[in-house]
Amino acid sequence: MKLIAEGRASEIFDLGDGRVLRRFKAGGDPGGEAGAMEHARRHGYPVPQVHEVREDALVLELVQGPTMAAHGRANPSTMEAQAETLADLHDRLHRIPGLEGGALLHLDLHPENVLLSDRGPVVVDWTNAEDGDPALDPALAWLILMTSGGAPGQAFAEMFARHVDVRSGLEEAARYRLADPNVTDAERADIRLLLASQYD
Repeated sequence: MKLIAEGRASEIFDLGDGRVLRRFKAGGDPGGEAGAMEHARRHGYPVPQVHEVREDALVLELVQGPTMAAHGRANPSTMEAQAETLADLHDRLHRIPGLEGGALLHLDLHPENVLLSDRGPVVVDWTNAEDGDPALDPALAWLILMTSGGAPGQAFAEMFARHVDVRSGLEEAARYRLADPNVTDAERADIRLLLASQYD
């Protein structure tokens, strides 16, 4: 079992048979995440297939391909097109009704969570998925890019904002992000500065 990716809240292992194990480092709701993914899949949205739900992990289809972020860093001339693709993924997602009301939200839909596979973009990491106001999702993606993505993230954020409304949900996105225990103190400071600059 080989570690192939790691985030703040989970790690991904290649099981060697076309499947991966997504194991949560602490907490998490594998059943809830699987339910959101299968709901999205039933509506034609591009997500990995869920093979198994475990107490602290999911066994998922292995999706081959670089992240949108890695592809953009290696191929800067494609970033504008990828920003438009990300905006389209948000739009398509928010046409899906939530399980209990509102629209289905991903709440972490930025270039690190989009894999560019042979069959097209595939959205991964549905840990935060819930029902809600569609304005929150793109605002949160923009905020993450601006405060956690370095200079490449900020450049991508500017392109992304040309294709989608990132301001309507910005204050709610800031509150959501500031409450995330995985966010660093430095990122929190940057979020507050960015929010202040948008409303001064």
